Amino acid sequence: MKRFLIGASLAGMLAATPALADGKIYVQLPDLSGITGTQAEEFLHQVVLANIVSSNCVGYEVSEEDWSLLTDSADILSHQMGLTTDQYVQTYETPAFNALDEAGTCETEGPNVEPILERLVELGGSREALPDQDAAYIEWRALQDYWDAGGTGMPPAAAPISKSKTK
Repeated sequence: MKRFLIGASLAGMLAATPALADGKIYVQLPDLSGITGTQAEEFLHQVVLANIVSSNCVGYEVSEEDWSLLTDSADILSHQMGLTTDQYVQTYETPAFNALDEAGTCETEGPNVEPILERLVELGGSREALPDQDAAYIEWRALQDYWDAGGTGMPPAAAPISKSKTK
């Protein structure tokens, strides 16, 4: 009986912390609303390539917070540009993965990871986890709902979102 109560208590505690239970890390994300057109296309390419390189090239690994900043910034840019998932994968993700098959990609693109992260910070992002992960999760879910309803970019009244997930 004692084991059952301990197990039930642990299950209840985990259920009460949705963001942490999902293993997500939320960071302040940058305001990318001023990046449009060709500049947005080029920057999205750079951010996606930095993510793929940092996830696959020895010596260019990033923290989970940095990974979140990269991946969620790519999400924001792609929604801001009105891309479908298929367009995003075909135009940005697949070419980034294909680049890994080319000799020297890690050595050439790896040094670009840090400057991309620095630019995201200059635009208002952070490389540190937010102190209130549960509130950040709620904000991120609201943004996802906005996108699922057909919205692009950030909701009109929204401040920069403060979410990211772990690897």
